Amino acid sequence: MSVRENENIPRKTRTSTNHFVKVVAAISRIHTMKLTIKILKGEEYSVETTEESTIQQIKEEIEKKSSIPVEHQKLLLVGKALADEKTVASYSSIADGTKLTLVVKKPDPLRDVIYRHFKRYLQEEQSQRLTTKFMDDFEQKLTQLSLDDLEKIATEMLAKKGQNVTSADNA
Repeated sequence: MSVRENENIPRKTRTSTNHFVKVVAAISRIHTMKLTIKILKGEEYSVETTEESTIQQIKEEIEKKSSIPVEHQKLLLVGKALADEKTVASYSSIADGTKLTLVVKKPDPLRDVIYRHFKRYLQEEQSQRLTTKFMDDFEQKLTQLSLDDLEKIATEMLAKKGQNVTSADNA
């Protein structure tokens, strides 16, 4: 289009057109890529992402596909852990088709969590004794619960997490 033809276009239209061209150029610069997520001793998932996505966002996508909670996920690239707050672009070796390894971290056993908590405030011997007492008491009370009680507790906990659960009685 010549300068003379451009002068015939109203200024507002020219501004809108220029803005549109800039938006299209910005969108074309956003490069989507497909990453393969390989779970150790498990399945593979494909995740579509952009260079601006954080590792945390990728983990959230993995959770949607695999039901593995984000807090139990550790993503590795060539054996090195990826930081949740970093973007894909901050890792120069991640490109379209890259395979990341997902290690599923098992939650700490209750005994370990209780012991660590006591250890923050008490001495070693006291912490061990209290942890043993707590676990014995917990196990005793747990064995006193009926299956109906356990089902009610599980249903309430899942409801708090936003999962829709129906009782076996309603099925």
